[in-house]
Amino acid sequence: MLSKNINIILLLAAGAVIAACGSGSESGEPLLSGIVTGTYGDDSFTAVNGFAYEPSDTSKVIGLGDGPLNCNSPYKTDPPSGMMGGINLPSFEVGTYSGVVVTIYTNKGSFEGKGTNAGNVEITSSAAESIAGTVAYTDEYEGTALALNGDFEVVHCPQ
Repeated sequence: MLSKNINIILLLAAGAVIAACGSGSESGEPLLSGIVTGTYGDDSFTAVNGFAYEPSDTSKVIGLGDGPLNCNSPYKTDPPSGMMGGINLPSFEVGTYSGVVVTIYTNKGSFEGKGTNAGNVEITSSAAESIAGTVAYTDEYEGTALALNGDFEVVHCPQ
């Protein structure tokens, strides 16, 4: 039960950053390279946009989705349209991270998101301009199938 409570707290923290993302009228920041696919229940998506953002010294977020995600997304009050995945990491340093909180969001008529700390992420390159890596996440939460899998390179937003 403690694991579930910690998971809920981490999901809320990651969700606060991604949920605050974008407006439907703003264009997204295209993936620099890679292919990432995601699933939320019966719906699936292929990420075409993404960004890496550092809300604090101990929390790093990667957003990947088919909606208009970009470096201004964390400063917006309304979530973007479409589907997206949020990855919450302790660092963007090159390395392998397990037990990573991954949350999948959908905003098609209504906004909702679910996730768990079952993600595995490898950061393969970390620079001032971009962050690259691989995400492997498949889980189920409250009866909803969730997934985010693939290779990515996204813009590293300036601080």
